[in-house]
Amino acid sequence: MKIKLLTTLLMFGATNVWAAAGTEGDGTSLITKIFLGFFALIIATQLIPGLILLGSLVKSMFSKPRDATQGKGTHN
Repeated sequence: MKIKLLTTLLMFGATNVWAAAGTEGDGTSLITKIFLGFFALIIATQLIPGLILLGSLVKSMFSKPRDATQGKGTHN
């Protein structure tokens, strides 16, 4: 009787170990990396025009104000 009880307890203990064995260390799949890389590419391509626009804004803030007649023809 004791051997059946011991065997049963060991079997149930081993089942928990086997059930949890494959869940760790898998990491991310290739499709997940491609998905995240695609959105990183979108963000990077949107960053470049944003930085150009920010540079133009800062440049216009620190430059001399333009005269109203500068660059226009002499039409009266």
